[in-house]
Formats: sequence, C-alpha cells, structure tokens
Amino acid sequence: MSKQLIAMCTVALGAMYVAGYAVTAPFAEQPAAGVSNGSNTTHQRAESDSTDNTNDATTNGSGGTSSVKSAKYIDGTYQGTGSDQIGTVDVAVTIRNGKIVRVEITECDTHYPQSDIDPVLPNEVIAKQSANVDFVSGATLSSYAFAMAVQQALSQAQNPNDKG
Repeated sequence: MSKQLIAMCTVALGAMYVAGYAVTAPFAEQPAAGVSNGSNTTHQRAESDSTDNTNDATTNGSGGTSSVKSAKYIDGTYQGTGSDQIGTVDVAVTIRNGKIVRVEITECDTHYPQSDIDPVLPNEVIAKQSANVDFVSGATLSSYAFAMAVQQALSQAQNPNDKG
C-alpha cells in the first residue's frame, strides 16, 4: 500500500470524525432538542388517592393564605417516543407527587439491544429528575432517542402553574 493512499485514507477518516462531532456536539448539552409537542402520543392520567398538590396557595392557621410552590409535573403516566437513524424508543414516565418516580422503556426498536441503555438511563432520569442524561458510550443514538422520548413525555406532564 502506498504512503499516499494511507495519507488520503487517514485524512478521510479524520474528516468523517470531525463532521460527526460537529453534528452531535450540540446535542450533548440538550439531548432532547427538536422534540415536537404535536406528535401522536397518548397521555394517561394516573388514578390517585392523594389530593392535588398543584395549588398555588393554601390557607394557613391564621385564616390567610401562604404561597406554596406548585409541583413541576402533574401526577400521571405519560408516553413519549424518540426516533433516530437506527430506530425508535418508546417510554412511559410516571409522575407521583410532582416527581419522576418511574421510567419504563415500553418498546425499543433499534439495531442494538435495549440492555445497552436499560436500566442505566431510566435510573439516571429518576436520579436527575430530568431528561438530560449522559449518553451511553457505544449506544449514543439509542441514548439520544431515549432522551427525546423522555423529554416528550415530560413536556406533556409539565404543570402550567409551575412557578420555577
């Protein structure tokens, strides 16, 4: 093999790496950017025995009202879907008392096994209370699709009365 051919192949591989980095770098900060709220997903409100914790004010002992921060999310189970070049990931996110308490991958139709991202990413969403998860090395696109799906579900769960 000639040195010129090796040099050209090296330059070509370097260019592909740089182009891939340039395309994916913005998504490292906000993995769910570009998620549309107008997709065909379903929302199921969870049955709850507790009272609604989203009130903006409550009565205090002196008969007046005191401000109470409303929950960021409304209780229920919300569905989300994220897609990329290698397939689709569907999730169900359960909110209880305004907190993410369960994230389940309901379907993973990607070229790679679900075990590459599950249970690592669902547990991270619960720990961070956010869709902004660290991508799994070797499963970057599946991680991205998962983050998009969770962000879509959380956008449905967003409490319009949340002040923060």
